[in-house]
Amino acid sequence: MSKARSTTQEERLQIVMDTLASGKNYGETAKKYNVSYQQVRNWTLRYVKMGEAGLQDRRGKRKKDQVPRTGWAFVVVAA
Repeated sequence: MSKARSTTQEERLQIVMDTLASGKNYGETAKKYNVSYQQVRNWTLRYVKMGEAGLQDRRGKRKKDQVPRTGWAFVVVAA
């Protein structure tokens, strides 16, 4: 399996806009920008659901000043 190409948030936004303009043709857009079909699909679905916030790279440990996307700071689980 090859390592994925790094993208900036601006690149992801451009890829999503191009995908939506082409009628959600994920495969064509993936080839054009040299990224995977699945990644284009995930970015597009997250953009439709959450807007530009859905395209942020949220991997790793959250920083103290980072605001949760959902508006919830934590989830309480009843025991």
